[in-house]
Formats: sequence, structure tokens, C-alpha cells
Amino acid sequence: MGSRAQLSLFPKRAKRRNGKVRAKPGRKVRPERVGFMRHRTRPVHDVNHPVHVTIRRVRLAPSFRTERLRTVILAELKRARGKGVHVIEYSIQDDHLHLMVEGRDAADLSAQMRKLFSRIAMSINSAVGRRGSLFRDRHHRHELVTPREVRNALVYILFNVRKHARGADARTQQEAWASLDAFSSAPWFQQWAHHTRPPPERLAARGLPADPPLARPETWLARAGWKRGGGAIRFDESPRRLH
Repeated sequence: MGSRAQLSLFPKRAKRRNGKVRAKPGRKVRPERVGFMRHRTRPVHDVNHPVHVTIRRVRLAPSFRTERLRTVILAELKRARGKGVHVIEYSIQDDHLHLMVEGRDAADLSAQMRKLFSRIAMSINSAVGRRGSLFRDRHHRHELVTPREVRNALVYILFNVRKHARGADARTQQEAWASLDAFSSAPWFQQWAHHTRPPPERLAARGLPADPPLARPETWLARAGWKRGGGAIRFDESPRRLH
């Protein structure tokens, strides 16, 4: 009796056709959770490394790429900067956001993103008159540890619209300003090849404030080190696959 009670404590096993046994598979994922990130412990974060963050909205939420919602998102980025949230670059796409951020450690990064995304969700829901969750899942983040990784992430974020729209490359400075995505931090970016940057009137014409809602980079990699990974960024570059 005692031995049978003990055996019942062990997990059941299922026989394979070849006679070997294997552990019974765990609980199935609910259909609405397929493709979601598993809630695992975040890896340790090095204060010297910037981080590429991506978060997606739920399927039936409005597109983020409208002037109205861009204004809402930029207002929250500026507000977050005053609260110590360290976003240094961004890209707003239809159903997701890309950010480059900095933080002291993994806990600090999690707290920053939690504050930022909860405020963005609340403000967007208020602006469009909706209720419920706005973001589909936990944000994904990737630590950028080399100059080339940071440079590739910068190109990916600044020119992300080219990845989705497959737009033509810009070949002249005038075409370059026209092709800079007004839903990204590209119009404010200053470290272009040939020391070029968009004049202030270009920002006003796109409905953007003269003062970017971004924090200044503090890590060496995000401030200048990334140039060792391929030099200053050119206008004709296109994002490549990351990670």
C-alpha cells in the first residue's frame, strides 16, 4: 500500500512506439497566447550597454501611425524623460514601437518600460475612446554589446519604415529629408555622414516640436562608440535583420 502511494507521486509517463518512455507533455498553450513571450526572468543588464526594445499592440487597436497618436506618444516620451525614463531613439510603426533605451540594471529597465508603456496605453485609450489592454504582450528587449550591434540597431530604428514600405533609397540631401520618417527620431538625429542634419524648419513642417522628447545617451556605445561598427550613418541605408 505504501509503495503504491509513493509511486503515485511521480509524473505519469507515456510509451513511445519504439518502447522507450518519455515524460508526459505539459499543459497546452491557450490559442490566444500562441506566439506570446514566456514570462521568464530577464537576463542581467550591463549599465554600459544600450538596449533595443520592441512592443506590439493588440490586433484590434488603432494604428499608431497617425499624427494624433504620434502627438500622444511623443508627449508621453517627454513626460517619461522627466521621470528618469531613458529613451534615446524611437520608431512608431502601425502595430508596434521600437525604442533604444538605457538603464542601470535589469530591474531599472523593467520599471522604466512598465511606467512608460502603461502611460502610453492609458493616453492612447483616452484619445481614441477605447478600453482594455493596448499592448499584446510583454516587451521584447535585446542587449546591444558591440559597436556594430548598436549601429545596426540605430539604422533599424531610424529607417524601420523602409523595412515595411520597401521605399526607394534616398540619393540626394533633399530627397533624404523627404524620406526621413516623421514617425521616428530620425528628423532629430544629428550624427549623419557628411555632417548633415535637418534644419529646424523641416521639423516644424512635419508637425514635430523643435525639442526632441528624448534623453541624451550616456553610454559610450550609444554616444559615439557605435561609429566604430561602420562609421556615421548614411541616408541611403536600409535596416537589416537583427538578433
